[in-house]
Amino acid sequence: MRILMTGTEGMIGRNLTAHFRRNGDTVVEFIGDCTQTRYWEEYVGEKFDAVIHLAAFAGVRPSFENPEGYYYNNTRCQENFLNYASKMSTTLLYASSSNAHEWWLNPYAATKKMNECQAHQLRPAVRAIGMRFHTVFPGRPDMLFRKLENKEVTYINKHHYRDFIHVRDLCEAIETIVNNFDKVYNDQDGVVDIGTGHSTPVAEVAKLMGFDGEYIETEAKGERKHTEANIKYLLDLGWTPK
Repeated sequence: MRILMTGTEGMIGRNLTAHFRRNGDTVVEFIGDCTQTRYWEEYVGEKFDAVIHLAAFAGVRPSFENPEGYYYNNTRCQENFLNYASKMSTTLLYASSSNAHEWWLNPYAATKKMNECQAHQLRPAVRAIGMRFHTVFPGRPDMLFRKLENKEVTYINKHHYRDFIHVRDLCEAIETIVNNFDKVYNDQDGVVDIGTGHSTPVAEVAKLMGFDGEYIETEAKGERKHTEANIKYLLDLGWTPK
């Protein structure tokens, strides 16, 4: 399989690239600013079995500091991806987020919901599946798991629950979606949850990782209290988180 992938320098992209290459697949790393149409045009006419779009501004808290930047980058990249996709006849996947379930809470979540609306608007001419990633670990340096490892966390919210999924399980889930693309696209209305289907108290994770700081009651601005993926469909396809 020959795959074009954006966002290969990110945590998920690096792992997903390595995963497909271990399987003997060819991953072509998208080069250039995906908000600029001219970089996409360089790949028009090439043959790919799948295009996976991962590039985006990520993170809830930084999105409050730069909402316009998040909006421009994430929706413009998606627009170019879909315009490019309209010239192709291939498997198309893009990164959404579990935050899209409550898109009104923060600017990042809103851009991910917009990405889904952008794709839905072009159905069925452009057939793309949005992947709602839940909390992927180990994650980026600015994410909770890594910050706990590095002793950079000052407090933990007592009431937050997250569906933590390891990046290797995530990669296998994406492979499952690619291999069952037509069925998933038709059955799931173009959007799939990817997690473990189990929600864990963040405080429990922090304690297991040796956090001995403050546990607070105050809600964090714009963050979801409870996340839990609905993975029944992926389980029915034979995938399971390990």
